[in-house]
Amino acid sequence: DDDDDDDHNGDADDATEIIALDFPGHGLSGHKSPDGPPQLLAEYAYYVVEFFDAVGWGSPFEESTTSTAGTSTAARDKVIVIGHSMGAGVAVVLGASFPEWCASLVLLEGAGPLARNADDAPRHVRAACRRRIRSNRLLFPDDGGGGASSSSSASSSRAKIYENVDAAIEARLDTARRMPGDQYLSAEAARDMVLRATVPATPTDPSTSSPTDPSFDPSTPVAFRHDPRLQWPSLQYYTREQVESFYRRVAHPVCLLTAEDGWPVDARAEEAAREVLRPDCAER
Repeated sequence: DDDDDDDHNGDADDATEIIALDFPGHGLSGHKSPDGPPQLLAEYAYYVVEFFDAVGWGSPFEESTTSTAGTSTAARDKVIVIGHSMGAGVAVVLGASFPEWCASLVLLEGAGPLARNADDAPRHVRAACRRRIRSNRLLFPDDGGGGASSSSSASSSRAKIYENVDAAIEARLDTARRMPGDQYLSAEAARDMVLRATVPATPTDPSTSSPTDPSFDPSTPVAFRHDPRLQWPSLQYYTREQVESFYRRVAHPVCLLTAEDGWPVDARAEEAAREVLRPDCAER
C-alpha cells in the first residue's frame, strides 16, 4: 500500500523494491496485435530488458564488463530475478545474456528453458503456423485472419463467458485438477487469481466494475482476460545444446525450488540442469 508505510509484511529491508511484471497477454497487460511478435522465450526476456532500460536500471547498449570467469565488475545495483514456471526459463535466459544486471536467480517450479530435439524443428514450425492461421480466422475475422488492423482487445472479446465469478473459480480449480501430477490449488488462492484475471463479459456497460472492486456484483458474467494465443505452440524451441549454453553463462548464485507434488519434470533434464549450475567448489 503506497499510502501506508506501516503496511509492510515480514522483515524485508525497506530499501528493497519488489517489481512484478505482467508479460503481454498476461495479467493486466494488453495483448499483442495480430501480427505482433510470436510467443518465444527470448521475446519475454526482451520485455524484461525493455523494462530495465525504461526505469534506468541498465542499458542494453552498454558493453558487458563480465570477466572470462563470469564475474561482473559493473558498478550498479543488481537485481534478484525470480521466475516461476515459464518465468524460470526467462530468468535463465536473462541472467546468461545480461549477467552484469543480476545478483542472483530464484527459479520456482522450473529449472530453465525446456529443451527440444533439433530434428523436430520443422515439425514445430509447421504446427505453429497451422494453429496461428486457423485460430486467427476465429479471433480476428474482420481482419482476414491475421492482419495488423484489429485492436489488441479483439481476442479477449471472444473469450469464453462464465455465468458468474464462482463459475470462473470452479473452472480454474478444475484446470488444476486436470494438470499432470498431483497438483493442488486452494479455493482461496483460486479466487484471488480469478478476481484479478477476469473482466466483466460486458465491459461497455458503465455500471459494471472490475471483479477486484468491492462493489462488483459477483453474479455478473465474466471472462478471463488473458490472451488465448498464449496456449499456442511456439515457432521455435531451444535445443539441449543451446539450453546448456545458457546454463554455462550463468555465473551468479541460483536457487532452484520445486514442489513435491508440482508439475512433473523430466528427471534427466532437471539433473542435467543441477549438474551444470552446481558450483565448482575447487574454484570458489
